[in-house]
Amino acid sequence: MTETAKAPVRCGLSGTALKCIACITMLIDHIGASCIEAGILMPRLASGTLSSEALASSQLFLFDRVLRYIGRLAFPIFCFLAVEGFLHTHDVKKYVRRLLLFGLVSEVPFDLAFFRTPFSPANQNVYWTLALGVLAMAAIKHFEKPDGSASWQGLLCAGGCAVLAFVCGTDYHAIGVIIICALYLTRADRKRQCIVGAVLFAFEFTAPLAFVLIWFYNGQRGRCSKAVQTAFYWFYPVHIAVLAMITNLML
Repeated sequence: MTETAKAPVRCGLSGTALKCIACITMLIDHIGASCIEAGILMPRLASGTLSSEALASSQLFLFDRVLRYIGRLAFPIFCFLAVEGFLHTHDVKKYVRRLLLFGLVSEVPFDLAFFRTPFSPANQNVYWTLALGVLAMAAIKHFEKPDGSASWQGLLCAGGCAVLAFVCGTDYHAIGVIIICALYLTRADRKRQCIVGAVLFAFEFTAPLAFVLIWFYNGQRGRCSKAVQTAFYWFYPVHIAVLAMITNLML
C-alpha cells in the first residue's frame, strides 16, 4: 500500500496553517471577483459607461488583477488538503456528505456573489468540485491493484467524475478533479507531487507558487479543535454571502 508523502522537515507548515493561508487568499480573490468585477466593472462594461480600452488602463482593474493573482494560491492548497483529508478520514462517506451539504448551502450565495442571480445553472461552487475529487480518489483506491497502483477501472471512474464536473460547470470544471487525482496518485513522493501539481496549474499565472508552501507541509494537522474545523467549512458560504450582499445591495 502506498503511503502518503512525508515532508523533508517537521518544523514546516501544519495542515491548519495551510488552511488559514488558503482561506485568506481565497477571500482576497473573491473580493476582486465579486465586489470589483461583478459589482463594478462588468456592469459598467455592459452599460457602455466603460470601454474595453479604458478598462485595460483602469487603476481599479489593475488592483483587481493583483487581488486575483494572490487568490490563485487558494485552490491548489485546497486540492492538496482534500487529498490529505481523504487519506486521514475514518469515514469517506461522511466526508463526501459534508462536502455536498456545504455545496448546497453555498450555492445561492455563490451565484449571487459572482453572477448577481440567485440561480446560475451553468456555474456551481467549489465544494462540488472537491466532492467529486474525493469520490474520484475513493474509486481509484477501491479498484487499486495489489501493489497499490491505480487500475484502469479506478481511472475510468475518476474520469467519469471529471466529466461530471465539466458537464455540471463546477468551479475549475474537470481540471479540478483531474488535479486532485494527480496529487493523490503522486502522494508517495512530495517532490514529484509538487512538480506535477505546479505543471498542471501552469494555466494560472501564480497558482504554481502554492506548491512552494505545500512543499513545507510537515504532515501534521496542527492545532485544530472541532469548533475550528467546523469554522473552516463555514468560512466559504459565510464570506461569499457577505460579499453577495455588498455586491448586490451596495455597489
